[in-house]
Amino acid sequence: MDDLAQRLERFRSRTACYLERGHDRLAAAAFAAEGAGEGPGLALDVGTGKGLLAMALARRGFDVVSVDPDPAELEVAAALAREAGLAGRITFERADATNLPHAAGRFDAVATLDALHHLPAGGRVLGEMARVLRPGGRLVLAEFTEEGFALVERVHAEEGRHHGRGDLTLEWASGYLVGRGFSLEGRAEAHHTDRRVFGRPAGRDGGSGLPPAFEAMDLEERGKALSAFARNWLAHDGCWFLAAEERLGLPAAIELDAAAWSRFAEVEARRIAETFGPLGQGLRALEKALGLRMYALLNRQETAWREGGEVLRFTMRACRVQEARRRKGLPPFPCRPVGEVEFSTFARAVDPSIGVRCVHCPPEPNEDGACTWEFRTAPPATGTEGGPEGGPGERRKGRASR
Repeated sequence: MDDLAQRLERFRSRTACYLERGHDRLAAAAFAAEGAGEGPGLALDVGTGKGLLAMALARRGFDVVSVDPDPAELEVAAALAREAGLAGRITFERADATNLPHAAGRFDAVATLDALHHLPAGGRVLGEMARVLRPGGRLVLAEFTEEGFALVERVHAEEGRHHGRGDLTLEWASGYLVGRGFSLEGRAEAHHTDRRVFGRPAGRDGGSGLPPAFEAMDLEERGKALSAFARNWLAHDGCWFLAAEERLGLPAAIELDAAAWSRFAEVEARRIAETFGPLGQGLRALEKALGLRMYALLNRQETAWREGGEVLRFTMRACRVQEARRRKGLPPFPCRPVGEVEFSTFARAVDPSIGVRCVHCPPEPNEDGACTWEFRTAPPATGTEGGPEGGPGERRKGRASR
């Protein structure tokens, strides 16, 4: 008996073994395929296995593309499809589900059966499944129920094998798709299978609008991307300052930088409100906005309430700008004047009644982080506050060098 014949025989033997224990693999595949609706149309089966779902989709009138990275599995699936007289309706492709070789919106239905637990954690495969599904199409996720998993694990154990489960669960996958704008249109259980059907709304891309490389990222990877973008932003900020200093001299570079911050801080506050919704007014709104700044991704910072909630104290525990200067053996840069411009402009953009006072700032010696600022809605008339009385003259005094 050749190798393919042996593998086909093992498939039939295991299918009979499952059936004896109450699990009908063919019925489970047909149940999963029902979620895709009826053909004609083009369907994608992700994770071929033995091709049971691909054949069930073909029986429902679809032309099917079935992808799997394992050539041995594809060979068995193709042989079974020929036996069933369905070979003309199914194309088996060796492909990586994290990078599907298909155009966006190509398929009328996309489905997977008992494959999620074999896939890498995160949203890469799900993002690809969403990408290739047309608007208005159906995405079907079908996975063993807990009873089904227990049954499969017993059968594998009897054969001296282990049936592993990865970190990608049906619950996580469902939340991921709903978070991308898909609607959960139906959920049912039968034949030890939990089937969930998701709809991609017509006229929507079913995603976040990000470029494909970022669309496929999971939450952890997007967090890393945000951190990298923040560091790049800071590096660019430092590069332009250095270029201005080399061309025009330090005083002129400081003046230009302070003028830039007097504009950018307001823009940043406005875009935070546009992105995350109305912040409200007052110090609570400012505390939320400070936590959503680009700097929150770069520097360790914290807030604390003083004087019975009348004063918001903001402390930058560590500052990348000053840390870079220390690494280079340079003295701290006296950044208070530009800090007054930056923080007062940002605070007034949130609420015009908020003023700011610098508690300490480099190069002043302190043991309480890089710098500390206090905000209140009734700023004192004197000192270094930059409240509503703080005029443009306060905006051209200096900037921390990079």
